[in-house]
Amino acid sequence: MHLSEFNVILVDDEPDVLEVSRLAMRHFKVYGLPIRLHTAGSKAQGIEVLNSLTLGRPEISMASVALIDVVMETDHAGLELCDHIREVMRNRTMQLYVRTGQPGIAPERAVLDRYDIQGYLSKVEATEDKLYTIVKAGIRQSSYVALSHALQDLVRYLIPAATSRESITQALREWQRLARLTLAGAKAEAIRSALCYVVDGEFVAGVGDWQDAGEALKRRDALMALPSQAFTDSEDRFTLDGLDLLIQIAPSAQNAGVHYLLRGTATSPDWEVFLYHRYLRSFSALWKLAC
Repeated sequence: MHLSEFNVILVDDEPDVLEVSRLAMRHFKVYGLPIRLHTAGSKAQGIEVLNSLTLGRPEISMASVALIDVVMETDHAGLELCDHIREVMRNRTMQLYVRTGQPGIAPERAVLDRYDIQGYLSKVEATEDKLYTIVKAGIRQSSYVALSHALQDLVRYLIPAATSRESITQALREWQRLARLTLAGAKAEAIRSALCYVVDGEFVAGVGDWQDAGEALKRRDALMALPSQAFTDSEDRFTLDGLDLLIQIAPSAQNAGVHYLLRGTATSPDWEVFLYHRYLRSFSALWKLAC
């Protein structure tokens, strides 16, 4: 986990609905992290909120889930906002749920067939328990998809730099810088994590608490002294100690020896460890091939 909180967007033109939803979700947590709610009363205001949460490129957002009213300034304003997120912003990771108090205007099956959304509910169904299920499941799914896409993008970003290990190092450091910027170029304060790469015993790059090689290697050594677990499909291993994760890629004819340290904002769930391992296998192979 890299975020200090999860962002959820509520779009509805009825202030009472927004307030009731806010009260219902005020104590929600996912992976032990709080929810931050952003509200909007129209399609246009919803787009403003979305833009304020965009990172680097229009398709990358800090918002995990959006609950959108169908009927606002027009009968289909909410559905048009869903289309804007998917087709204009090209965001495929945000989990979209539409709510309506007038299901006859936008029948459930027709909406699910036509729009790329994850769920549909009438406002009378939007109990606290239902909102809890939607928000928690949506954030989990969004987090998984977003990290999958980010690591795939990172591999594609590094491949052209694989002409040399120096080029890979420079590209990796540039990616780490860009990944923490908003669309306006400012630092995204909600992203709080530390990470570093140690390859074949040498410190390569670090961010946050571990941008200093001495501190990073000291923590690496401490984690290596703790019990570790093996991945099922290789000799690679990982160690979890509170918020800190160490993944060790075993050196081989195809892979460089890599130690990857991550200090997140929450203890890494199993799926996060799995995704990082898959990425690091690719990274270590690139490093092995580079001269």
